[in-house]
Amino acid sequence: MSALALLALASALAGPWPAGPSAAPRRAPARAAPPKVASPTTAPADGPSSIAALDAALARGDDGAAAAWLLAEASRLAADERRALDVIYVLLGRRRFAEAREQWNGLAPRLQASLAAPAAAADEAARRRRVGEAQFVQGLLAARFGTRDEALGLLRDADGNGFPPLESPLMGLAADTLLELDEPTLAAQAYAAFLERVPGAAEARVRRAAALYAAGRLAEADGELQRALRAAPPPPGADYWMGVVRFEQRRMDEASAHLERELRRDPRCAGCLATLAHVAYLAGDDRRCEDLLGRASAIDPGNLDANLVYGMLYNRTGRADRAIAHLARVVEKAPRHARAQYQLAQAYQRAGDEERAREHREAYERLVREQKARSVGVRGAED
Repeated sequence: MSALALLALASALAGPWPAGPSAAPRRAPARAAPPKVASPTTAPADGPSSIAALDAALARGDDGAAAAWLLAEASRLAADERRALDVIYVLLGRRRFAEAREQWNGLAPRLQASLAAPAAAADEAARRRRVGEAQFVQGLLAARFGTRDEALGLLRDADGNGFPPLESPLMGLAADTLLELDEPTLAAQAYAAFLERVPGAAEARVRRAAALYAAGRLAEADGELQRALRAAPPPPGADYWMGVVRFEQRRMDEASAHLERELRRDPRCAGCLATLAHVAYLAGDDRRCEDLLGRASAIDPGNLDANLVYGMLYNRTGRADRAIAHLARVVEKAPRHARAQYQLAQAYQRAGDEERAREHREAYERLVREQKARSVGVRGAED
């Protein structure tokens, strides 16, 4: 990417998330900010053929304008590898994965042929970087259309080829993908690399806190959120995540205060309502718990936290069939959610289905072992 394109991407990754915590389960933050990439080598940043114009069309949901832009620029994209890759990053950042895959499918044969051509020894470093970038894009796409192992393998291969560079804003995009792939330790390291370049990116700091939380590193998550909350105004989601951290620290009054503050800013924060329901559950206030869960589910029926707490509540009140229904939704969407696997094992045991209880108990124990054993690092990171 050109220098100006990288700066534009850094600015976008530091900006607000398209979706707040109302859309996010507790184990992962809301989706990443879309990168806004302009390519000064092809058109003025404010011209109709600039990549910024495509990004603006996507941002306002103008699918017709975006499709027209891609059609009009097809010949230039076919001739300019750098521009084509920048467009793919914009599409990925705006979560237009099918369009990004289509652009990659058009670019990949040309890129493969170019990389297969003999290169002078002096050009080997540049060739390796291009290979790494190709692997990086494939890894981002595999996270959407392939398997988790395939995506992680490609991202590791790209990392081995030095891509993205540690100082690149693309580390933010890498971090978002790693977190969605349930690799919070790697995601936290990637966010740290991005924040070294853009230390004032409060939204990225919140995402790093979410990754640290998912990795069980509550003290570090707390520190990042305290820094983020000093921003004026605090970034979206900061009070939500601080509420979640305080909840895990069993500082329930503080947790509730942060969650209520987030709700005042975002009344549709289903995650806030679900966590407040968990507070009520632990206090033994089943009526308030169920009321809050009903409100959360009305906003987002698929919210993982709400379904988890529903399962816990129904387990405790002897409604095993209902507990199984809610907890099964959690493990279907998040099979690596250890707490849900444990609760589901309990529900099946109470329902008299020992075989399924054993299956989910073993899944829980395996996840705990994996978490303890995981010690993979990334280039340049000491987390």
